[in-house]
Amino acid sequence: MDIIGETKLGSSFLSHPTGITTDPEGNLFIADTDNDRLVKCDEKGKFVKETGGFGWEEGQFNRPSYIATDNGLNIYVIDTQNKRVQRFDRNLNFISTIQIESNEDFYGFGLLEGVAVASGGELLLSEMEDDYVIKLDNFYAYERTFGGFGYGEGSLRDPLGISVDRKENIYVADSQNDRVAIYDLFGNFLKSVGEGTLRKPSGVTVGEDGLIYVANTEKNSIAIFDPEGNLVLEYGTWGSGMGNFSKPTDLKLGKDNKLFVVDSGNSRICVFEILR
Repeated sequence: MDIIGETKLGSSFLSHPTGITTDPEGNLFIADTDNDRLVKCDEKGKFVKETGGFGWEEGQFNRPSYIATDNGLNIYVIDTQNKRVQRFDRNLNFISTIQIESNEDFYGFGLLEGVAVASGGELLLSEMEDDYVIKLDNFYAYERTFGGFGYGEGSLRDPLGISVDRKENIYVADSQNDRVAIYDLFGNFLKSVGEGTLRKPSGVTVGEDGLIYVANTEKNSIAIFDPEGNLVLEYGTWGSGMGNFSKPTDLKLGKDNKLFVVDSGNSRICVFEILR
């Protein structure tokens, strides 16, 4: 296991980061939540650039959380307390703000958390106030919501991280229901995984082989499930040493079989090599 964040990254040390993503070259992008900034590192964890700072102007943040990229061209950052999504290029230049106003079909953004991008450019956003997933089309216009508060099969309670697999299925960390809920791209519920193993999961990512990796936050571990939902491995305990976590919130597979885990409570990124 390697660690990113034991030394300063740019202007400061990481402080309770939440989300992480990678681009095709292996660069890392980290939502450094308590510092209200977006940090870019190379594939070895060396600092490259940062942007942000507290505020509500373009390019500023108020508690950035989860992030996603569409093949490395655009970086989408959930600006949670400002109730918007900000879009940057991979050199961290600000491009635009995505902020949907209310209309007869949609009440507008509440407290956003998770974000993922489908292959067609559609954005999937989790929203905690109404406990649903918002789908925007590739022009960032409102298309539909699905989920909604509840305990039933297709319902959600405090949805957090989101991931989309190669088949365009959507995986949602359904934190208060202690599971990952899975939908198709149209919002139809397919199944769930992790009941009995997960406690307050926050982040999820899916490998090319269909393995499902989950930040099992309340248990201070990461859990891996096969495509059928069977537990393959649960790894980690509470602490700050090697193999320990404190409230992991997100994780992402990168180049060369690397798994990057946001160990938020320890203000660091843990890097693992996945053995095939």
